[in-house]
Amino acid sequence: MRLHALLALAAFGVLGLTLPCAAQTGAPPRTGTMSVPKQPVPQLQSPQLLAPPQLQPSSPAPSPQASPAPAVQAVTPPTEVKIETYTRPPEKVQAEPAALPSPPITTDQAQAPPEPQGAFTSPDQLMDWISNYRDHKEPARVPAAVHAMKDYGLFGDEEKAWFCTGFIAGVLGANPKDGPGMISKMFPMPDKEQAVIIRAIAYSGRPDWRELLEKNTSKMKLRRPLIDDFLAGKRPTLMTLPLDHGGSPGIYALWGYYVATGQHEPVVRIMEALRWSKTKADSGFSFRKVFSGWGSDPSAVEKITTGGTAKWTLASYAERDRELLALYRAESGRQPEEIAIPLKDVIEAAENFESEKVRKDQFGAIDDAQRQKLSNEAGMTKGATAGSIAIATGCVAASALGQAYIALPCVIGGALYTGAVKLAH
Repeated sequence: MRLHALLALAAFGVLGLTLPCAAQTGAPPRTGTMSVPKQPVPQLQSPQLLAPPQLQPSSPAPSPQASPAPAVQAVTPPTEVKIETYTRPPEKVQAEPAALPSPPITTDQAQAPPEPQGAFTSPDQLMDWISNYRDHKEPARVPAAVHAMKDYGLFGDEEKAWFCTGFIAGVLGANPKDGPGMISKMFPMPDKEQAVIIRAIAYSGRPDWRELLEKNTSKMKLRRPLIDDFLAGKRPTLMTLPLDHGGSPGIYALWGYYVATGQHEPVVRIMEALRWSKTKADSGFSFRKVFSGWGSDPSAVEKITTGGTAKWTLASYAERDRELLALYRAESGRQPEEIAIPLKDVIEAAENFESEKVRKDQFGAIDDAQRQKLSNEAGMTKGATAGSIAIATGCVAASALGQAYIALPCVIGGALYTGAVKLAH
């Protein structure tokens, strides 16, 4: 009986040990037997009965090793690990809403429209757009071009500012409906540079230019005196600008108007200055053709400067704008001799692409005028004369410096080279 009782206890002990082993090897435990090992565990206090069932059930003498209690504790951790793995997926769902930066992107895109105001990213791009404007008219971009002219310093130089003034005036005159809207978009503009807008409105030739000046006066409060002069007729319009006194800026403005519109009237106006230019028939420059003595005509140097500027730019333009040759030929038959003779020189030079010869001749005439003026006791001082001559050299010498984009001759040709207007001796 005793032997039978011991064998029964050993059998229960083997059954209690096989259950945790099955749990460790991945075999699914039977739910009904999980309570069985809990009863024999308190009775398995004999170390001689624990180890043999794992290796040799019949050997009674193994050394005591791990007790059943640790084996029972190893059953619970796997269940806890499984519980953790089921709690992590909801955390991944919360990570997806974090990637929602779409509102900032849409706000940036909403701010994109103002960028066309800075569409002209370089002076070269601006010059190219101006020179091709007549073939590809984009009046809506003119306000942006005006701001770019200011940003690139074109309004800071007299000659450049006058060309830009003529160009803006031409666009305003050729767009009667869009003109008022374009003017409002040209602001804000610094007080000093506002003179360009004022002159452009007055030079536009629009029948409502006076009303436009009055309408925009509130935006140019410090320039009220200049506005009042134009409204009172104290300042000339573009086609009535005098060319004998400081006429070179007027020529720049007339060319700007032509570039914007292609109208012939400003070109014919430029031809009037040819009477003061040197012709091919002149072996040396005879000042008697222009004035009767330095004292009686103190503006002689300015006249020679204006005449040389007109002749070179007329020839240079016609080299690249062949339609002008037809206008020159038609005008040569109806102009007085003092204009028709130098105009024939212009036609010949443009036909043979020899505007460089015209430039050299006119620059030489200006240089002669400087020396004659300095040698005359009734003339101005050397410094004053040099300042006067510099007006022309900025234009006539521009091509010699490799800056002659003749589509925008003279001032714009040398616009990117500030030293071009500093060639006076």
